[in-house]
Amino acid sequence: MKKFKDACLINPYICIVRSLHLRLLITLTALIVSGLASAQQSSFSKSHVAQHTEFTYKWRNHGKEYQLNFGIDTATLYAMPPSPPNYSQKVFQDNVYLKVMYAASQIDATLANIDIKKNHSGLSFNVSSRQPKQAQRVLNKLKLAHDQAQDDYWSENFFLKYTSPAGADGIRHDHAKYTVLSSPSLKPIVDAISKLQSNSNDPQEFIEIALGWIQSIPYDRLEDRLSSNGAGFLSPRDLLLQNQGDCDSKSTLMAALLKAYSSRADVQMVFLPEHALLAVNMRGVTGDMTLNYKGQEYVLLEPTGPAQLPLGEVADSSKLSLRNRQFDLSTL
Repeated sequence: MKKFKDACLINPYICIVRSLHLRLLITLTALIVSGLASAQQSSFSKSHVAQHTEFTYKWRNHGKEYQLNFGIDTATLYAMPPSPPNYSQKVFQDNVYLKVMYAASQIDATLANIDIKKNHSGLSFNVSSRQPKQAQRVLNKLKLAHDQAQDDYWSENFFLKYTSPAGADGIRHDHAKYTVLSSPSLKPIVDAISKLQSNSNDPQEFIEIALGWIQSIPYDRLEDRLSSNGAGFLSPRDLLLQNQGDCDSKSTLMAALLKAYSSRADVQMVFLPEHALLAVNMRGVTGDMTLNYKGQEYVLLEPTGPAQLPLGEVADSSKLSLRNRQFDLSTL
């Protein structure tokens, strides 16, 4: 039996999220490997009953029929984080500009002359004063206001500034924040999956059933991201409501579900050049595809589907990137 190891202390706001310069898309053909069956969702329904939103799923996995029924308090469901807005550099810069201008308006005009201009890369500041030290103090205040405005906008909209291993700067989704804030609301799903287990105390069986369910949810590349600078990610809430999702959307839902199952679950998101999957800190068995990270063994899993890839198995395209060390990890 595989068991979760004690989770390491993590900062839930440090995560791997999508860079604007690296769209994490994957085509269905990349996952449908010759000889692999596809997870088939045979039916899905959603209804409102009293104060609850009820979900029913039916799917086949490795020849076995499954049905999953659960209800989430509607107020709790809609309190979960929504999907992020399409990232717009103009909206971002306008927001920062207004806050910096407000900060400038609070500075005594007799202390310095302030000129703030927009440009293609952000804002430029020109501060002049008869006293150079005073000018520097004013400039420092404006820069501080600028940096705070940037951080506030990214945090409020679940974005992070990101520097890729290759040194490219961009903005990425805060998958870890979505995972942490969504997981408490998913306890009804944990309870429903546990009822399908032959042994409710077996974490491996729980993961296998949950993995098959998420793989069977229709895959959607959310191609509007191609014209919106990396947008298109669906939060766990919206993936459930829309019954569709792409690789990192499904991986985030799976990670949140693992956290709801065990608060000690140590989960990494694994970003490949055109894909995302997960690695969970467990003892693997012979044949499992694993990674070693900071001296810990992590078993890989592919939530995307539709290929029915059990825990410890990944698509051939993923294996190639992993063997070539073309991946990045971050704690969820």
